Amino acid sequence: MNISAKIKNSRLAKNVSWIFFGNLAHAILAFLLNILVARILNLNDNGILTYAASWITFFASVGQLGFNGIISREFSKDEGRANDLLWSCVTGRLIFSVLAMIALQVIVRLSSPGEPILHIIVLCQSTTILFGSLDTFIYWYRYKNQANVTAVYRLVAFAISAAFRVFAIAVLRNLVLYVIGIVLETALFVAFLVYFYRKHYTKKVFVSKNTIFVMLKMSYPFIFSAVLATIYGQADKIMLKSMINNESVALYNASALIAGLVVIIPTTIIEGFRPDIMDAKISDENLYRRRMRQLYAIIFWSCIAYGIFITVFAKPIILILYGEKYLGAVSSLSLIVWYTSFSYFGAINNVYMVAEDVVKWVQVTTLSGALLNIILNLLFISVWGIVGAALASLLTQIFTNFVLMAVIPDLRKGFKIMIQGVALRGIK
Repeated sequence: MNISAKIKNSRLAKNVSWIFFGNLAHAILAFLLNILVARILNLNDNGILTYAASWITFFASVGQLGFNGIISREFSKDEGRANDLLWSCVTGRLIFSVLAMIALQVIVRLSSPGEPILHIIVLCQSTTILFGSLDTFIYWYRYKNQANVTAVYRLVAFAISAAFRVFAIAVLRNLVLYVIGIVLETALFVAFLVYFYRKHYTKKVFVSKNTIFVMLKMSYPFIFSAVLATIYGQADKIMLKSMINNESVALYNASALIAGLVVIIPTTIIEGFRPDIMDAKISDENLYRRRMRQLYAIIFWSCIAYGIFITVFAKPIILILYGEKYLGAVSSLSLIVWYTSFSYFGAINNVYMVAEDVVKWVQVTTLSGALLNIILNLLFISVWGIVGAALASLLTQIFTNFVLMAVIPDLRKGFKIMIQGVALRGIK
């Protein structure tokens, strides 16, 4: 291995380490805060917060406009256009966020006319979509191997926000102020990101309508994908409220939070590998395939280990973390942990489709998954409740991320790479 390759690998390792550290610390602290809130609130109030968060998550995910899936690749093609790319993408997202805030109010007022507190909570929390438009800068720091910047600033913002939220919920018992604390975290974080960028790179704000349209043209499959992926990521909670009640949403969310504790590992690794995979695809095909196999291998086996652990110890974990009032979540946890784990393969598959320039299939796979998930939820929730919602999501993830990769001709090469990675072949 030559010197430049060694330097590049060391930078990748350092970047991944910082992403991992930042995400791990944030995930642990956020989880502990969620546990505290769940113990203080009754199931109904916690269900309201979860239901509102599901709608916000839906629009926030779509509001990324698919830019996060391609912007690292564009940096690799022409780093000199970074400022144009960043501010143009931010502008496009800001425009969407305003429309999203309006749409959210229409939705919750029509679907839940008798819950004014829900309307206020959604209005306040929807401003995170507005501020979150500026988190596009995260991908610039990761591309420049400066993930330490985002990790430190994110933790500082969370610490300030967490103190406010604990006071709001533990002392004042005010749900609206608690949600304002959530907004505070996003606002502080992006303020830090923009300040650092303007201080160390350039203060010039450059927005190009042409760049916005070009990026939208390239990312539209991912916009469509985000819509559909978020539908079957949040539809279960939204449908549980409509078909059962707020309490079922709270119980289901408790299971999902525990199952999602492992998110730090796959998300960090995927985001850390993304820039290197895109560069390797351009310069070294063998390295590119090896990186993809390595990514599949790490994600698969870490998720398998976690899934077994959670399945075996589901009940004591619920009791220790949430207490007896959440024992109703035990029945769904052992299923939710597996669908959560398999969902990360979708993120890797998307990286593969971008690198291979076959992003058209993102729409097909996610549309199929969204339709299947809604149908299965309608069938299963009425019969098995939160267990049915978990089973519907598990079957959806298996079908979307494995079956479709195997049967679609353009994706079979990626499926072969996936299987090789899972079997630990060709990863060295």
